[in-house]
Amino acid sequence: MIKWTEDLGAPLAVTAVNIIGRKSIPQYHDWLVYGMALAGYGMAYFNKGGDFMKNVGIAALPLAADKIYARITSGTVTGRSVGGRVGRYPAPAYSEEFQGLKLE
Repeated sequence: MIKWTEDLGAPLAVTAVNIIGRKSIPQYHDWLVYGMALAGYGMAYFNKGGDFMKNVGIAALPLAADKIYARITSGTVTGRSVGGRVGRYPAPAYSEEFQGLKLE
């Protein structure tokens, strides 16, 4: 039997937060998604919120996993490059006296 509030209300709530968050506060959208997944599973772990919060976590997990995957594969975390040092070599030097020098 379908429980209307738990089984349909929780995914609809996650969808509403996703759409409204993306439109109104896009800079915090990822954190809203992570928070919904963590809150849903965390409250279910501590037996708080009942089936509604468990279903919020279940409904938000695919979106949170997609956001995490996109963040990892994009190569940047908090706007910084992930990887080695960035140098200018083999770009041309600004002055001819420094041509052929390699930065180490």
